[in-house]
Amino acid sequence: MSQKLKDIIENHQHILKINEQNFSGESIFDKNLNSSSFTKLSLDNCTFHKINFGGSSFWKCEFKECTFTHTRFKKTEFESCIFKNCTIIDSNLDKIDFDETSFNRCQFKKISLVAGSFNCCEFIESDFEDISSYASVPVDSKFYKFNRCIDLKGDFSFEHILKVLKSIPPT
Repeated sequence: MSQKLKDIIENHQHILKINEQNFSGESIFDKNLNSSSFTKLSLDNCTFHKINFGGSSFWKCEFKECTFTHTRFKKTEFESCIFKNCTIIDSNLDKIDFDETSFNRCQFKKISLVAGSFNCCEFIESDFEDISSYASVPVDSKFYKFNRCIDLKGDFSFEHILKVLKSIPPT
C-alpha cells in the first residue's frame, strides 16, 4: 500500500526528498517544505494551500488538476515538469526557474513574478490574470493561444507578454 503525501510530510524531520511516487486527491495545508527535493512525482487533483516550497526543486514531476493557493515558490526550480489544468492563485513565484516545463490549460491569478526565468517552456491555452512583475523575465519559450504560437526569446516584462497574448484574437 502506498503512502499518502500528507503522511510523508508529517513524518519528515529534515529536508524532505520524495522520489517516484503517485499521489491523488490530497489536500495539504500550512506546511514549510522549503529546500525540499521532488523527483518523478505524479500528483493528480491535489490541493496545496499556504505551502512554502521556497528553494525547493522539482524534476520530471507531473501535476494534473492541482490547485495552489497562497503558495510560496520563491527561488524554486522546476525542470522537465508538466502542469495540466492546474490553478495557481495568490502565490509568490519570485526568482522561480522553469526549464523545459509545459503548462497546458493552466490559470495563473494574482501572482508575484519578479526575476523569474522561463527556459524552453510551453504555455498552451493558459490564462494569466493580475500578474505583478516589475523586473525583466528571461524568456525562451512558446505561448500557444487560439491555435496560434508566439515564440518569445529575450528579456521581457511579463506585462509585455500578457499584452501580446491578449492581442491575439480568437479563431
